[in-house]
Amino acid sequence: MSLFAHDGRIPLASDHVDFTDLHRLESNLIAAVGGWEAFEQKLRGFFRSAIDEVIDTARTGRYFFADLEKTEKTYLGTKFEIILRDWLDVPKGIKLDLLIGHEEVDIKTSTSAQKGGWMIPPEAFDELCILIKVSETSARCDFGLVRARQAYLRGGRNRDAKTGLSADGQRNIWWMTRGFSYTPNFWAHTTAADRAEIMQGGGTQRIATLFEKVQEVPISRVQIEAVAAQDDFMKRIRRNSGARDVLAPKGIAILYSENDALLMRQLGLMFGKREFISYSPKNPDEARLLRAANHID
Repeated sequence: MSLFAHDGRIPLASDHVDFTDLHRLESNLIAAVGGWEAFEQKLRGFFRSAIDEVIDTARTGRYFFADLEKTEKTYLGTKFEIILRDWLDVPKGIKLDLLIGHEEVDIKTSTSAQKGGWMIPPEAFDELCILIKVSETSARCDFGLVRARQAYLRGGRNRDAKTGLSADGQRNIWWMTRGFSYTPNFWAHTTAADRAEIMQGGGTQRIATLFEKVQEVPISRVQIEAVAAQDDFMKRIRRNSGARDVLAPKGIAILYSENDALLMRQLGLMFGKREFISYSPKNPDEARLLRAANHID
């Protein structure tokens, strides 16, 4: 499925003063990540992994973004920057967050429900910026590009001399996507009783219970590690006494995006990078596919 099956991509007009710069930045981003399809898949899992790491269920017993402290929500911006730099495989800039195609680029993130919300520091004035907006409530994100010209900024500054884009200034954003659905927090599909049951027993039992109760919902490696609560958490999934041996006789497959992407697409599943999905076949053809791949008995 293409990222642009909807109208989420909104580039600037070709005669806009920033068209050339932002078109080049978009092209460099897509080249760095390996194409539009890779961008879509990575974006689906990008926010989920970052947010799950900060929630840190294994050590804190928390399950939801709303459980985070204010300082942790602020730290998410840094976490997004680190993970984005990793999956783009680009270095940190000298002055700004990234170096992409020989240009320094800053990353600004907002989890605020308010329109805009990005705070631009003085060192990023007139520079290229990636703008990310995340709504964990709806599991949707916006991903845009802008040259933060001072003419686009609000007149007021905070005590750190930061300011945001004005309402008119926001019209100069090149949107790579708006309202894009990323992988939701699977815990939102569970009750308190479900969560208590999932977190009982050893690692293999926990993983098997999780995948039996929560099917057709992508789950990040970070959360699998949290549920297993063991260093060798991947062993708790595999055949040879792992959760797959528990669920395969029940006709439930555990699929992993890094190994089973083609099969997952054949089944019509949406997923991000490094995500698991459990699935029960809906018809004999699906059962044959899963049995041929040794996912069910």
